[in-house]
Amino acid sequence: MGLEDHLMLRTIASILILAFAAFLLLQLGSMGPSARSRKLWVDEDGNAGIASESCDGTDPVYLSIQAAIDAAEDGDEIMVCPGIYIEQITIRRNRLTIRSIDRSAVDPSADTILRPEELAPAGVWIVGDDNTLEGFVIEDKALTPPPHHHPHSLILVQGDRNTIRANRLIGRGNAGQVDSGILVHGGDVGNGVAEHNQIMENEILNVSGHGIWILSVGLNRAAYWTVVARNQVHDNPGRGITVERSPYTQVEYNMLARNDLALSLHSDASLPAAGNSFRCNQIFGNAWGARNTSADGTVMDLRFNWWGNPAGPAHEIRNLSGAGDRVGDNIDFAPWLTDPPGPVCPLIRIRIDIQPGETPNSIRSGRRVVLPVAILSGPNFMPAVEIDRNSLTFGPSGGEAPVVSCQSTVGDLDGDGVADLLCYFHGEHTGFRPEHQEGILRGRTIHGVPVEGRDAVQVSP
Repeated sequence: MGLEDHLMLRTIASILILAFAAFLLLQLGSMGPSARSRKLWVDEDGNAGIASESCDGTDPVYLSIQAAIDAAEDGDEIMVCPGIYIEQITIRRNRLTIRSIDRSAVDPSADTILRPEELAPAGVWIVGDDNTLEGFVIEDKALTPPPHHHPHSLILVQGDRNTIRANRLIGRGNAGQVDSGILVHGGDVGNGVAEHNQIMENEILNVSGHGIWILSVGLNRAAYWTVVARNQVHDNPGRGITVERSPYTQVEYNMLARNDLALSLHSDASLPAAGNSFRCNQIFGNAWGARNTSADGTVMDLRFNWWGNPAGPAHEIRNLSGAGDRVGDNIDFAPWLTDPPGPVCPLIRIRIDIQPGETPNSIRSGRRVVLPVAILSGPNFMPAVEIDRNSLTFGPSGGEAPVVSCQSTVGDLDGDGVADLLCYFHGEHTGFRPEHQEGILRGRTIHGVPVEGRDAVQVSP
């Protein structure tokens, strides 16, 4: 080995060591607040058993949820005892867990009820990041009119990576306003984009506008990469779940029943709703099952859903024998499920190799680079001829970066005798951060069957 080669290897090793050291420092820094996290208690009678972690006790505690939030530090946990709390909540801190004792409002146990006196901008307004709101009954019982003659939102999420789970939201019915149960919509917070929020396992009813509304109205007032899963959205005089001009939204395993309109999508050229998927939902008993009002030609991907009948949804041209809920035009609803979805949604699991030939798969966060991802062949699967290349997306959740291009002339990368497919993605569009440990590729075959592949990554700043 020459002197130049030796110096080059030392330089590369130094860069790797520095990158790993920076990664360790970031991880250690992120561990600090959690190590000092506290548990704060709230009870409407002012007393709880803090030492025994019970709502039966004499220890003084906070009387209101907002008082506990104001006293909390980032990373703290707030335990709220059963009772009725008449207050509006604003969460500006990060990494808070605010939950009822039993973590669920959709079970028979005693409820922790929140009745906001004001619902503008929302009964619960979340502008911080990485928070969890779990296990509350939130009711709209505010007087109207006056002074509440305006749209009501029970929960408004404007920060990033927040989780709304196992809450029961009850609207005020048809009050002549476009209300919302859960609204995810960026605004004057951070970069104005609400990113990577999760709406999970909630029950939403009696809302006149939108049960769950994922909304973008501008590049800096938007919602990206939202997951809406396993919610029960029923008996709403308005829409169930609406995705409006918001890309990479996953709507999966929800039950939508007896709504005026179960699912709706809107996209336009200024804010295209790209990369959305609506899969493995149960849609039945609604006045309308789905409508697509997109103005830019976007097709609503509604394959692999259960429509309450094995014959599928009703469409006046494309499925005359359909006995399920009615659907509008520009909706791809076939194939549909002939039974309610099981634990695994129909999907072809594929093998991928991020940055083939490299170990580990090191990625620099936010760098303007092109990342290669190999889609490897398997038994009865030839990616070079079976993959719809334009459908591919890649990132930490699988829906972030659209494909730039694919190359089918790379040959056999994994040595199984069948040609593989190499595709490229803009690294700065993937959204990888140091805490991510896996890259996910999603797309579909030329016959419309979803595919998904995963591979480990090591992300440095």
